[in-house]
Amino acid sequence: MSLIEIKNVFYQYNETKKAVNGVSFDVKQGDYVTIIGHNGSGKSTLAKLIAGLLPVKSGQILIDGKEVNEENIASIRTRLGIVFQNPDNQFIGSTVKDDIAFGLENKLVPSENMDAIINEFAKKVGLEAFLNYEPQNLSGGQKQRVAIAGILAMKPDIIIFDEATSMLDPKGKKEIKQLMYDLASGDDITIISITHDIEEVLQSDDCIVLNKGKLFMHDKPENIFMHAEKLREIDLDVPFIEKVRETFGKHKIKLKAQDLKGMVDELCRSSSKR
Repeated sequence: MSLIEIKNVFYQYNETKKAVNGVSFDVKQGDYVTIIGHNGSGKSTLAKLIAGLLPVKSGQILIDGKEVNEENIASIRTRLGIVFQNPDNQFIGSTVKDDIAFGLENKLVPSENMDAIINEFAKKVGLEAFLNYEPQNLSGGQKQRVAIAGILAMKPDIIIFDEATSMLDPKGKKEIKQLMYDLASGDDITIISITHDIEEVLQSDDCIVLNKGKLFMHDKPENIFMHAEKLREIDLDVPFIEKVRETFGKHKIKLKAQDLKGMVDELCRSSSKR
């Protein structure tokens, strides 16, 4: 059964341009879904629509059968968290501990239960030694991990990453991507990642491609990247491994989608051992 249903959704910021133009797709419980597209394709707008931060102009967004609207938004937001681009704009507390505690306080969690919860999720994101640190003493990647810990402490069903690694240095990007992979493989959390990172896409279960506000493709990543020329036509790059497959093709060596997936998995395993 689908956890999220997007049904012919439209949204526009002005009368001349539809930011999201008749988009429909489903997301299954526990899937790791990436959404890609050029700048202005509607990715971040769609993320905000799913999170209820923008109102749908027409169409429907359903989460577990419940429509995202003013009537239901309070209960839906208890099931969903969103991590934005800029880590500096997400730190609310004066320390890591205070920041993770913020959502728990709003949820009226008894104070005597908070320390155990805070310690549990600080450890999950690798920040148990940083609980008394102030934000100015943290890297961008560490701030993003604090934001994720605060969301995880609320025990959501869905986490949306809205280009959450785009403002980080290479080390921070690697840390956050690894945490996302761990969440996707170890918990029954549904992840939607708005990203420009093509290599990240290859690790997801499902990929949505947007172009000028419309759904351009929706398939498994290894199948999406078999259409390299179509992706290049809308200014998207293809992963290195697909470029290898193309090179093989020029020499009349056929490489099927399942072979491509196997090569990607092996490269990822090798990379993680370094």
